[in-house]
Amino acid sequence: MKRSLAGLALAALLSSPLPAASVAHGRGGAVAAAEENAARVGIAILKKGGNATDAAVALAFALAVTWPEAGNIGGGGFWLSRDAKGRTLAIDFRERAPRAARRDMFVQPERPGQKAPSSTHGPLASGVPGSVAGLALAHRRGGRLPWKTVVDPAVRLARDGFVMSENVHSSIADEKARLAADPETAAIFLPNGEPPPVGSVFRQPALARTLQAIRERGEDGFYRGQVAREFEAQQKKAGGLITRGDLALYAAKARKPLVFPFRNGDVLTTPAPSSGPVLAEMALLAEQVGLDKLKPVDVSSAHLMVEIEKRAFADRNRYLGDPDFGDIPQNLFTSAGRLKRLAATINPARATPVDALPNLAWRGTSTTHFSVVDAAGAAVSVTTTLNDSFGNARVAGGLGFLLNNEMDDFTTRPGEPNRYGLIQGEPNAIAPGKRMLSAMCPSIATLEGLNALVWGSPGGSTIPTTNFQILVNVLLRGENLEQAVAAPRFHQQDRPDVVQIEPERFDAAWVQAMEGYGHSVGPRSKYSDWPTLGRVHAIMRRADGRLTAVADPRSLGVALVVNPEP
Repeated sequence: MKRSLAGLALAALLSSPLPAASVAHGRGGAVAAAEENAARVGIAILKKGGNATDAAVALAFALAVTWPEAGNIGGGGFWLSRDAKGRTLAIDFRERAPRAARRDMFVQPERPGQKAPSSTHGPLASGVPGSVAGLALAHRRGGRLPWKTVVDPAVRLARDGFVMSENVHSSIADEKARLAADPETAAIFLPNGEPPPVGSVFRQPALARTLQAIRERGEDGFYRGQVAREFEAQQKKAGGLITRGDLALYAAKARKPLVFPFRNGDVLTTPAPSSGPVLAEMALLAEQVGLDKLKPVDVSSAHLMVEIEKRAFADRNRYLGDPDFGDIPQNLFTSAGRLKRLAATINPARATPVDALPNLAWRGTSTTHFSVVDAAGAAVSVTTTLNDSFGNARVAGGLGFLLNNEMDDFTTRPGEPNRYGLIQGEPNAIAPGKRMLSAMCPSIATLEGLNALVWGSPGGSTIPTTNFQILVNVLLRGENLEQAVAAPRFHQQDRPDVVQIEPERFDAAWVQAMEGYGHSVGPRSKYSDWPTLGRVHAIMRRADGRLTAVADPRSLGVALVVNPEP
């Protein structure tokens, strides 16, 4: 390895800057989200006297209208909140496998000429949606305003429409071929065969009717009654497995947040079946390796971070799954003794091939993220998903909402990679009623007992590593939030044994230095067309109440505050 390259500062090796991020400073509450109309709904709810929970619920429903590639009521996700008094709530509203799902439902038949069902598109790719149940539970536990008040903005956006932006137009155009395959979906998103023109008013009357039922009847408006009957009929007609019984049995789960120390504070994240344990292992391994070694922004620290990411993902792929189906050893990811032994296997001068990674056995997955902080300092961090961009690229017939394709996040074919290249283990095998493992891990960091950093990201398998790098950049390296979010990112997920990078953000010298350590370096995985890693939406709050909200420049999202600074 050329030692002259190893210590070169990362900042000196960047070859292509990002456009300016959306950044807002001020007081009274803040929102950072992927789409402006929905973000403004969140701010309006805060101005109306709602708290962070009210604003987050309203924003989530609005995203289902204005950010169709990932905002959803036909998918699922994870909610994490911590109020100004330190009371926490983690909600798992991940999708579930239908009761008729079977372990081998996507395995290639032995008979020649027959193709196995797809886990990424078509009638069998969708899990039972959880978003409506999760948002309803969050509102019951922590909301202040009436339910109808927080859902009504989404109804109006769907019924009356919103002005089509370049951002949403481009999002639809990118998935034109997939959306065109289903006539009803195409009629909504591709009128006259093309995405709605920029500047036109985009209305979704079928989705408005579904949202109105939710507004009037709460989660029963979605999981029971007319919407459920129509959903079941649509599934039966298409050859899907989701029934009214599956919908009626769905329940969001309040789980105990995962809390771990990092530097001078604590980090809260979501437990399995999210990848919060993976984020925790990476952060705690960083402390075992030595935070002083990661503080410099150079190639040597990047090497160590890649080795940490590689080991954490190996544990994820071996051990994580739905904790309601078998013993999932989540304590493994935070066990100090085990992490010490694992850190000792990291060679500071050489990469460890994934086939040589130690298996220290336990002794004892498009997505969007938004962050909300209110005037009192309460914080909400939410990541939701449909899996692929626009999910299954099919709407529920007559109901207007997009279906997810989350069944691919199970171990659908043992030994074979999923949509994101992950080769996962037995704990994540398909079973009726089971929740599939997720890469999502919305997070909140506290300093001196106050909510200081609220963040998260979409990005499939890159979510935990993106969140880890934000944590390091802000709380270890002391970067301001705008710098931390804009910084170039890299990702290693065990298999494939390659360091995925944002190709235009690193030059040949950086790549050469990493290869000198023995790493294979490549662009964003073949499993994704995105050239960037993650799209972070984050908020920082100082002890004096001043807020900084940042929307990742990769996302073209928006950051807003209630009372902006001049």
